[in-house]
Amino acid sequence: MRVSLCPNPSHLEFVGPVATGRTRARQERTRSLADGIAKVLPILLHGDAALPGQGVVAETLNMAGLVGYDVGGTVHVVINNQVGFTTDSSDSYMGPYCTNVAKMVEAPVFHVNGGDAEACDFVARLASEWRSTFGEDVFIDMWCWRKNGHNETDEPNFTQPLLYRRVRSSKPVAARYAEQLVAEGVIGADELDNQTKALFASLDAAQQRAKAKPMEPGHAPFEGAWKGMTGTWNDDPVETGVSARVLKGLATQLAVIPEGFAAHKTVAKGVQSRASVEDGGVEWALAELLAYGSLVEEGDTIRITGQDVKRGTFSHRHAAIFDQETGEEWMALKHLKGAKGRFEMFNSPLTECACVGFEYGYSLVDPHALVIWEAQFGDFANGAQVIFDQFVVAAESKWFRSSGLTMFLPHGYEGQGPEHSSGRMERFLQQSTDENIQVVYPSTTAQMFHVLRRQMKRSFRKPLVVMTPKSMLRLPTAQSPMAEFTHGQFQTVIGDA
Repeated sequence: MRVSLCPNPSHLEFVGPVATGRTRARQERTRSLADGIAKVLPILLHGDAALPGQGVVAETLNMAGLVGYDVGGTVHVVINNQVGFTTDSSDSYMGPYCTNVAKMVEAPVFHVNGGDAEACDFVARLASEWRSTFGEDVFIDMWCWRKNGHNETDEPNFTQPLLYRRVRSSKPVAARYAEQLVAEGVIGADELDNQTKALFASLDAAQQRAKAKPMEPGHAPFEGAWKGMTGTWNDDPVETGVSARVLKGLATQLAVIPEGFAAHKTVAKGVQSRASVEDGGVEWALAELLAYGSLVEEGDTIRITGQDVKRGTFSHRHAAIFDQETGEEWMALKHLKGAKGRFEMFNSPLTECACVGFEYGYSLVDPHALVIWEAQFGDFANGAQVIFDQFVVAAESKWFRSSGLTMFLPHGYEGQGPEHSSGRMERFLQQSTDENIQVVYPSTTAQMFHVLRRQMKRSFRKPLVVMTPKSMLRLPTAQSPMAEFTHGQFQTVIGDA
């Protein structure tokens, strides 16, 4: 059994969607998602104050059963200390239980006495079996206490004198369980004493070895799926052009509507026009789809999620089309002939924080997956600020974790009002330091094509923030000719003509 821990910032609970995103990616790297669900189990640890207090918990639970985010159920373990720092439970949540949030997905909650070792063991097995059998989330609410308050130097009697009068009078769990085993005749007192001494002797010896030969914890980066990658940025130009023959073949396939499929006539006209890729400039949606298609043909995985991504907020993408009689979906990028990679696209719930966290977690597992999250409008990214601050821009310096997560933030004051105008480019520029992230604002369709392909062709992975356009999606002067797709690379600056 392999246990993998997620680095966790002090912002409680925000690691939850990151962990489930990592889980989904690992599950999909097996033979199938179903096989992966049987092999990879997510476990989330919660505190009794943070669980009901942090909204990201509800966001993550809401996503649990959705097709784009399903991990076959998560086991949630609540370490219920009956106090949050210095705040009583009566000031933290309504009712006797901190796990009421589980009711929103009808997840079972097993309340257990943390002082009863065998009961905890039983409940842990029960929760695991529930998840394996039903593929749903399950909660363990373990009631216990902190011996010394919030940390070893804290004085809990300042604020919880009655609770800690009882704590001080209680025997440690290990001592009580030992007495129980002796009383039941499971083990003799002398044998218990000998085993205890042997255990502490082995721990002391391990401590002495660690002091004599200190080791840096962790493992070497860029192994396994990341082998061959590096964490070092470089500005070496990367050729990202694709031959005209391949692009024409892709465009033809992207224009296919299955026989008998009753597509909306307006959508059908736009989709079928993709076959005429050589006639004039390449429009924005096609440039994007050609980038995805070419990468999938070359063996990469593409995962795109976000708010209304299948159609696109501005009705420009139509990566999926829908039968007007049956509601059936057709996604040409999932049916490319001879494709070596995989294409997935999911509309997300109207959630930013947990969704960005999930995609960030997914991106940590496989550097050969282009993972994209798109906001409905750029300023909606505000709702995921903790994920950006604590994970996306800082994880490499804090935890040596590389990510190629790509984010599309529609940006520009174009009649939508002050609440839907700015992707807050200045925030990301302020957070750009030591080559930790990339921030781009492509002005032509060829630029969009090349920057997406560059994200997968470099020898390193850095998060990419793309300020995407609105009205420029249909601006003829922003459409690049086919020749600009067949050679060259992303240009960091384009001079005025």
